[in-house]
Amino acid sequence: MQIRKIIPENLVLLDSLRGLTALYVLIAHALLLLTAGDADGFMSMLSSIFQYAHQAVLFFFILSGFVIHWSTDKRFCREKTFDLKAYLLRRIRRIYPPLLAALAFTFLLDQLGLFLKFPIYHSQTAYASINALIQTDHRLQTLLGNLLFVQNVYTPTWGTNGPLWSLTYEWWFYILYIPVYGLFRKNKSFTSAFILVLWILNREFPFKPALFTIVFDYFIIWYLGVLLADYLRSKDLKTPFVVSYVIILFTLSLTRYSGSVGSDLLISLGIILFLYLVLCSNAFIGLGKARKLGDFSYTLYLIHVPILCFLSGVVMHARQGYLPANGLYVTAGILFCLSMAWLFHFISEKPFTARRV
Repeated sequence: MQIRKIIPENLVLLDSLRGLTALYVLIAHALLLLTAGDADGFMSMLSSIFQYAHQAVLFFFILSGFVIHWSTDKRFCREKTFDLKAYLLRRIRRIYPPLLAALAFTFLLDQLGLFLKFPIYHSQTAYASINALIQTDHRLQTLLGNLLFVQNVYTPTWGTNGPLWSLTYEWWFYILYIPVYGLFRKNKSFTSAFILVLWILNREFPFKPALFTIVFDYFIIWYLGVLLADYLRSKDLKTPFVVSYVIILFTLSLTRYSGSVGSDLLISLGIILFLYLVLCSNAFIGLGKARKLGDFSYTLYLIHVPILCFLSGVVMHARQGYLPANGLYVTAGILFCLSMAWLFHFISEKPFTARRV
């Protein structure tokens, strides 16, 4: 198995990118929940820069596809077998311990906010954007839905923890990868073309059940990470095929699907190009300084919104229902979330995960 053009030492930069992406999402939500902004000043400029939290999650998806395939294929080449049980156990150990801690933490913090009668927990603030974001559904079926990864499809997300929506996609990407990897090992080009055709069919004639339709819409984006990983790991995927594949997706994103998932697909193609440059050049070696952020990025992603929501309730309670126009509380909220996530990850994340790619 030969490495194609990649600088192996640059793989550690993926941890940095994971951490920086989680930090971006944190800042975006802190700006939304802890400041009223200003008409045309510094806070307004920051808000315009950090308004792409959804697009940042696409970065997570692609990184996930890359890392899952890189590690799985590397293990397969070493052991000459795909151990389904071991694969599922690794995924469960990775995703569930931090999730369980986050669900409990969200419930306790939400209950405290409700007990203190903060209007934010009833979507009754002076800010429509906050009211649209925050909900406090703690029903048993909602908890079960989040544990089974069907939130935002069949049940709401748990309490104020809106970012949990992405775990529905992440978990089912892991499951879809199992048959895909079996096909992929036999014929990579055929499998990639087959997934593209299925994706188009799903867009044109939505599959059943709804969960599959919704998840498969974005599986193509996660699969781009798989393709990049394999392209850099082996010479099985020829450059003309990969370029043609990208051109087809690029064309579809600008034409047939420009008004739907196309914009996310277009951004994802840009992310793939960026990751290729990161991994195959020394231009981004400075990113390594942020590697420690990646150690607790998952925990940070899972707990930051409930914390920010509670802090927003505290601030608005102290200021007669309004947020300040400056960034003082934004800065404090970001630092507090980072500190809490760092502490949490020693309990909920680090003991259950090995060093990632």
